[in-house]
Amino acid sequence: MREWLGTTRATHAVLAAAVVAVMGMDTRAASPLPPSSGAQAAPASSKDYVFSTGAGMLFFYVKPDKSVEFEAVVARLSEALDKTADPVRKQQAAGWRILKSVELQTDSPVYVFVFDPAVVGADYDPVKVLSDGAPADLQALYAQLKDATIRVERMALAKLR
Repeated sequence: MREWLGTTRATHAVLAAAVVAVMGMDTRAASPLPPSSGAQAAPASSKDYVFSTGAGMLFFYVKPDKSVEFEAVVARLSEALDKTADPVRKQQAAGWRILKSVELQTDSPVYVFVFDPAVVGADYDPVKVLSDGAPADLQALYAQLKDATIRVERMALAKLR
């Protein structure tokens, strides 16, 4: 994972604008992960993880007591991205930032996956990335991710500058 201080000013601006926008935005689920309330989540489609605008974000709302488990999956995801031989995945990895909220707006920590630039047409589904990079552990990692996640929100972004 890259550190916040190593990111560009453009990434900082995109993240700041997205955080402000997310407070009042209408989002749609972007994951096959069900909400914790027991309500049935709509199945995700591959378009939920494709950002045709050249930039995007996923917001993972994580159960407060499951941060360690979620971060373990994120570590495996980061490892898969770092070790990939696939040229498209390498491009994705170059613009993929993973950040954690430090100022909680709710009881749940929020993890933000920032894709800037996003590879147009590429699938950013973390489960698919894990299936490519850690196929033997996929079921266990998916179960851990599903158990830790309350909901996932998606936001496609258009660059203004």
